[in-house]
Amino acid sequence: MRTERPFSANQSDRPLVAGPVIALAWLLFSGFMVLLIFVQNLSAGTPTNWGEALGGRLLHGLIWGLLTPVVFALAARFDLTERRRWLPKLLAHAAASYGLTLTYRLVYAGAMDAAGALPGGFSLASVVANANNWVPIYWMLLCIAYAVQYRERFREGQLRAAQLETQLVQAQLQALKMQLQPHFLFNSLNAVSALMSADVKAARRMLAQLSQFLRLVLDGADAHEVTLAQELHLTRLYLTIEQTRFPDRLAVAYDIDPGTEGALLPALLLQPVVENAVRHGLAPQAGAGELAISARRAGTRLLVQVRDNGRGTADTAARGLGLRNLESRLATRYGPDYAVTVDTAPGQGYCLRLSLPFVAAAPAAQPSVPA
Repeated sequence: MRTERPFSANQSDRPLVAGPVIALAWLLFSGFMVLLIFVQNLSAGTPTNWGEALGGRLLHGLIWGLLTPVVFALAARFDLTERRRWLPKLLAHAAASYGLTLTYRLVYAGAMDAAGALPGGFSLASVVANANNWVPIYWMLLCIAYAVQYRERFREGQLRAAQLETQLVQAQLQALKMQLQPHFLFNSLNAVSALMSADVKAARRMLAQLSQFLRLVLDGADAHEVTLAQELHLTRLYLTIEQTRFPDRLAVAYDIDPGTEGALLPALLLQPVVENAVRHGLAPQAGAGELAISARRAGTRLLVQVRDNGRGTADTAARGLGLRNLESRLATRYGPDYAVTVDTAPGQGYCLRLSLPFVAAAPAAQPSVPA
């Protein structure tokens, strides 16, 4: 059963609304009330008692400014936005509204009487009888408190959603690496074992390449995005190892436009696509296989294409696990601002086209990539 954590003003070290903000709000409100009294007296031809108008309104704002944090604390303590036990909470606020309003009127009347600015003098019966007239101020502050709470909840929800999205991307990347490394490592080590008896130099070379490939994958474990140059370097290492496994059966061509190497894209985006092309498109066929990788910029878009001359398929709408994972990662990173196009037919090979937003990495964020 899902439970929601109740919101309270104590969820963070800072108060619901900062003290200076409350003071400024009540100062502006008091100034507005003084102006209103002046305009009313002016229109009626009555002289304004500035001691009563200015001092009384400022005292009014001072007292309610001190009571506002109390109202906000009560809003959190007896949260009416929760459905549980709402009637006792409503009764608590009703009692608090009258209690705080009565407190306000007693302090206000006492201070104004002490200053000689209260017409008719202090009367406890009059204060108690007229306290209800000021109760709406409490409920106004209560509504403001809940509006601020909803704003904080919305911000917390946005932050939580961003954190979950980051965790999802990280989990997808880690799952992809866990899927990649055992399978690829097993096949590569088998190839090295076979080469040891036929070509020791080639086996050593393949081990060095495999070591470099795995080091790059592990070193980038926390990187969500890499440059196209880094991704191509990893892909080249993978294809070099595969060319050692399938000598004279795999030809690779690159067509990378200048200026695209610094574009950012999700880590390990191309390598699974290339691996899929080799495993399912080229490796099963008897003849030589050709793989072409291209990248170019078209305005604000980065266009990447991976094409092979393998078996192809008749179902252009088919989405294997690898392609579904690819689209899921792109949707998480770019939302709807991406496109994946598949062009294939039996005996005509397989072509995957990606259209992504062109985002250039900062110059300091572009590490040198070995050729």
